[in-house]
Order: sequence, then structure tokens, then C-alpha cells
Amino acid sequence: MQQVTSYLYDNTVLVQIDNDPEIKQRNRVVYTRPLQIYKGVDNLLKVKFLNSDQKPANVSTYTMTFNLVDDYVFNNATTVFSSNITVVNASAGLGSVTISKLDMVQLDRERYTYNIKMNDGTANIASYVDDNYGAAGQVIVSSAAYPVPQPANLDLGLISDGVTSAIFDFGNI
Repeated sequence: MQQVTSYLYDNTVLVQIDNDPEIKQRNRVVYTRPLQIYKGVDNLLKVKFLNSDQKPANVSTYTMTFNLVDDYVFNNATTVFSSNITVVNASAGLGSVTISKLDMVQLDRERYTYNIKMNDGTANIASYVDDNYGAAGQVIVSSAAYPVPQPANLDLGLISDGVTSAIFDFGNI
């Protein structure tokens, strides 16, 4: 008998808030892994906010937004997905954001960047996804695990035949 093992891991984004000058940074994250998200399923991302000392940061006074950015052409970088982060436990600095499979349809590239925008009601506050004050992390979009069927091709016939073979009435939209 064959056995298939499947694992359920949290896709957690660690975000550092450097808003307390009294805390000296003692711990450094050497490597921040890219987020791996999949087409064809809903992707739940857990967000954990930490202060400079790697302790949970209270986010009860903030509104946080997760942004997915297409930065293929740096001068024309555009936000392709944006969603408010749902606070799960404010005092522990925990939140979550879901990227639904319908939101994933529009993502046609394999690599994007993400950022977390924080607002305390008066101004946007910088948040960092690594200890080198990098505000943008990497995202890899994959359709290999859960293949998404391609849309059906619409045959419009021969346009050059001079008849109505290429004219279809799709009704009112």
C-alpha cells in the first residue's frame, strides 16, 4: 500500500515595526524566504508584527494593508492586489489576509513583490519585511500544484470571408 503524506504549514509574513528608538536590535533575521502562493485555491497568509527586539508588537491602533506589486518595469510598478489585513490578536501582533482564487486569476506573472502599509490614523508608518530595512518582500505565484483550466478559445470563423461568420451577438453586458 502506498502512503501519501501532506503537510499543512502556516504561510507567515514576519513584519518588523521600528517605532521605538529605545529598543536596540539584538536579533537579526539573516534570510527572509519568499512567499509561495498558488493559483486555483484560496491563499491564507498570516501576518506577525514584531518590534525591533523581535517581540510581538501591539497593532490595535493601526490599519494595515497588504499590497502585491508588479514591479517588472520599475518606473511603472503597479499594485495588482490590495487588501486590508484582518487583525486576529492585536496585542500579540497577529493578523491575516486571504488572496482568493478569483484574485489570483489576474496574476499572469510568476514573480511579484509585496509590502505592508501601516497607518496609525495620522500618517503611514514604514514596516519592514527583513532586518535590513527592506520594505518589499518577494512572492512566487505557482499554478503547478493546482492547475487552473485555461479559458475556452472562441472561434470567430474566417473574418476575411465577407459574410457574417465572424459576427456573434453576445447580448447585453
